[in-house]
Amino acid sequence: MKILIAPDSFKGTMSAVTVSEVITRAAYQVFKDCEIIQIPFSDGGDGSLECFQLAIGGEIISTQVKDPYFNNIDAEYLIKDNLAIIESAKACGISLLNKDMLNPLLTTTYGVGQLILDALAKGVKQIILTLGGSSTNDGGTGMLCALGAVFYDDSHNAFVPTGGTLKNIDSIDLSCINKHVFNSQITAMCDVDNTICGPLGATYVYGPQKGANEEGLHYLEKGMCHYINKLMEACNDTTLLDLPGGGAAGGLGIASYACLMADLKKGTDIMIETSKLNQIAKESSLIVTGEGKLDSQSFMGKVISGISSVARKYNKPLIVIAGSVSTEIAEDILKQNGILFAFPTGADRTSWDDIKTHAEKDLFNASVKAFENFKKQYH
Repeated sequence: MKILIAPDSFKGTMSAVTVSEVITRAAYQVFKDCEIIQIPFSDGGDGSLECFQLAIGGEIISTQVKDPYFNNIDAEYLIKDNLAIIESAKACGISLLNKDMLNPLLTTTYGVGQLILDALAKGVKQIILTLGGSSTNDGGTGMLCALGAVFYDDSHNAFVPTGGTLKNIDSIDLSCINKHVFNSQITAMCDVDNTICGPLGATYVYGPQKGANEEGLHYLEKGMCHYINKLMEACNDTTLLDLPGGGAAGGLGIASYACLMADLKKGTDIMIETSKLNQIAKESSLIVTGEGKLDSQSFMGKVISGISSVARKYNKPLIVIAGSVSTEIAEDILKQNGILFAFPTGADRTSWDDIKTHAEKDLFNASVKAFENFKKQYH
C-alpha cells in the first residue's frame, strides 16, 4: 500500500514538514508494511526549503549575504540539477529579527539578490523564488541593487533604497542587471493577490506585522507609490499598479515580475508541479492532507483545494486531518471535494499554550484514529 502524505502547516504550532512526519509515524503504526511518500506544502514563507528538499531532494547551499539590516549572515538555498529554490525569508525574513528590531522603513531585500546571484554563478537555469515572511517594504529595490540595477537620487547619487527612502528615487537604471538573470527562468512563488499600492496593497495590509505604526504606514505608502511611478517609467509598463501579487513580500513580487521577467504563480500550483505530485498521486492507494483549520476558505485555492483536485482527477481516496473542522463543513461539501472524511485532532484544549504544547501528540493520536477508520471502512 502506497500512501501520499501532503499536508500544509498547522499555522502557529507545526511546520508542514513536522505535520508530515507525525502523520507518517501514525501511518506506519496502523499499516506496518506501507510505502509512504511525503510532500509537505509551503505557502512560500519560512520552511519552504525544508518542504522542497523533502519533496524533491537536492543539495543545500550556504553563502554569505546581507540580512535585513545589511549585516553579514549565512543563508541557505536548495539546488537540484539545474533548479534553485530560493526562500527570500532566509535573507530578509521577519524570523531573522527580534520583535523590537522590526522596522520596514529600514530593512532591505539586498540579500535576496545575492542569493540569486550565487545560484546563477553555479549555472542554474531555473529559479523558484518563494515570497513570504519578509520584514521588508522596499519594493524589491534592495534585491534589484544586488543584481546590478542602479537607483539615483535627484543629485544623481546612486544609493540602495529601503522602505523609508523610496521617496528619494529620482531615476532607475535597469540596464546593468546581471545578464544571467535573463538566461534563466524565474518563477516567484506567491500566495497573495495584493497589489503593490492602495488600501489592500503591500504597505497597509502587511506593514503592521513588520513593525510599522500608523504614521509609518502613511510614509511608506507615499514612498512606495512614488517608486512605482518611477518603475513604470523605467519599464515602460503602466499596468504594474494593478498586478495581482505585486505586493507580495513588501514588493518583491512586483520587482521580480517587472525587472526579472519572473512569472508570479500560486505556491500550491508550483509545489504540485515541482514535486511531480500528479504522477505520485496516480500511483498511490491513499492520499492524506491537512491544515490547522478546515473551513470554507480551505477550498479557495489553498493546499486542501489543490490536493483534493488531484485526488479527484485520479479517483483516489482522500483523508483530511486538521487541527479543527468548522461546523460549516458538511458531508456534502466533503463529498463534492472528493474527501472520504475529515478528522479533527479533537483534543479539548482551551489555551493556546496548551494547544501548542500538545500539538504533535494530538496530531499523532488523531492520525492513528483516522488511519484505523480508513482501514476498517475502506481498506
